[in-house]
Amino acid sequence: MTLRGFLAITLLLAITSPALVRAQARVQRLAPGEHHATINGVRFWYKVAGKGHLLVVQAPGWGIGSLYLQNGLAPLEKHFRLVFYDPRGSGNSSRPEDEARMSTAGMVNDLDRLRQYWGLGSLNLIGHSHGGAIALDYGVRYSARVRNLVLVDAEISGYDDRGAIKKELDTRRNDKRFSEAIAEVDRNTMPKTDEEFRGILARMLPLYFYDPFQSVPILQKNSLNLPSAWACRTNVAADRRNPINVSNELGRVRARTLVLVGREDWICPVSDAERIHADVDGSKLVIFEKCGHFPWIESPQDFFDSVTSFIGQ
Repeated sequence: MTLRGFLAITLLLAITSPALVRAQARVQRLAPGEHHATINGVRFWYKVAGKGHLLVVQAPGWGIGSLYLQNGLAPLEKHFRLVFYDPRGSGNSSRPEDEARMSTAGMVNDLDRLRQYWGLGSLNLIGHSHGGAIALDYGVRYSARVRNLVLVDAEISGYDDRGAIKKELDTRRNDKRFSEAIAEVDRNTMPKTDEEFRGILARMLPLYFYDPFQSVPILQKNSLNLPSAWACRTNVAADRRNPINVSNELGRVRARTLVLVGREDWICPVSDAERIHADVDGSKLVIFEKCGHFPWIESPQDFFDSVTSFIGQ
């Protein structure tokens, strides 16, 4: 065999080696665009957009999906390669066959299986609202797998903050801007259809903002998908059967942690953020004044500056 032939065979073997094929597959799984991955019996939809440090975006698991985050967090694509995905039962991802598998605990496990599928040793992770709860739970359970954790108006799984929520609602009861929204909260209706769910959320939206007249139309414009009433019902039921309580385990988080919250957030109040900040060693807390549950809408400059400077360090 000639030297040229030997080199050609060596190159061919290298190109077709199983390790190289696996590495190429991992690269393709995080290439820009839309993808699907079947994990834990669910076909997950995810989208990769932007350039820079990889940042996984955790959406809530109760049926709203990731579209509002894809649109709302789009300015971060200038600085990061963002990975958005729809949790099980939401958006473009499929439902598990067993409704009992719609628990928040199961969604935390989904995130780790996706991390493995993407070939990542650890994550930069940002989560909002119930997505923040999933991200925080992940930071507790898989502490070695998170480098940077950003919690935006996040819930704390199992933490009884009903007193703080009631206090926030009571301060708004005499404000006509919020009267219909508070009446909807008081009804506490579990939606039966997606259309009914959309109507409930639309009536509640003013409560989520400091300035609802200006901000509600912005969120509505950026949230075009129907929420899933099925995901909402099954997530609530599954969490009742399989509850998580991490409120006394927050000290297990080892990631660099940034806690962001709007001063006027009623559903994930400042006291929740302060609890996380107090218990997560070395965490940083930023409170946005004149801002509710969606700081990228009501405090965009401060919000995006906070996230980019923190992850970019």
